[in-house]
Amino acid sequence: MPRPLLVLVVTLFGASAALAQPSANAFNDRLRKLSPDQQKAAMRQAITNNGNRCGRVEKADFQQPYKNLMMWTATCNPGGRFAVFVGADQSVQARPCADLASLKLPVCR
Repeated sequence: MPRPLLVLVVTLFGASAALAQPSANAFNDRLRKLSPDQQKAAMRQAITNNGNRCGRVEKADFQQPYKNLMMWTATCNPGGRFAVFVGADQSVQARPCADLASLKLPVCR
């Protein structure tokens, strides 16, 4: 017996929508659903856990996917700008934006 939701999705959007993979990074999906203040707190935690100085995150934004990671940017005061790379396995790496070009990573926007 077919599942009613699957039948509805196939009926409305065609078979390709029903077969679409779930997000490859559920951890990032949860992060994106947080309030802006909670996102800032998460970015600060990631930055300081990686040994960087970050007094207060003034701005945090999702920037783009990069390989199997999701890239965020965060501006700390004091501390500067950082890129935060979020893995599907809940790993997080933070790098100063000034270092990204020399590491051949996407630059912060």
